[in-house]
Amino acid sequence: MSIYDADWQDKPAGYYADPEVKARHDRWVLQEQRFTHFVDEELRIMGHDPETVLDSDVLTEAETRARRRL
Repeated sequence: MSIYDADWQDKPAGYYADPEVKARHDRWVLQEQRFTHFVDEELRIMGHDPETVLDSDVLTEAETRARRRL
């Protein structure tokens, strides 16, 4: 299930009739994907595999570095 489906699963049918709402959500999804990509890159730079379960301190550091890049 994609991020898009999961976030909007509870919305009534026809909710996307407002193009502004859909555009705002699409921008949010793109920003989240971009941030996730940056976090993965930072984890690789730090010498970690993004697919493994990591310590919260390592993730926090990677997220902090990724936020600086945004």
